Amino acid sequence: MPVPRCGCLRRGRLLNRPLEAARIAHSSEIYPGTVHGFTMADTDAFDPAGSKRHWERLLPLLRGAPAEG
Repeated sequence: MPVPRCGCLRRGRLLNRPLEAARIAHSSEIYPGTVHGFTMADTDAFDPAGSKRHWERLLPLLRGAPAEG
């Protein structure tokens, strides 16, 4: 099944511009070949490789986030 063109790269650039202008440290990633919802195993959008990569990148970020309270 072909992956629909979603304009993700264009939207990613639009998101990054103001962050860069404000000198805010950030990262954004596009997961080629995936569609919205690719981390949800109970949907048709699920992509095992994309989901694995997503969690490998997200969990260390969350571990480094300050705790509230």
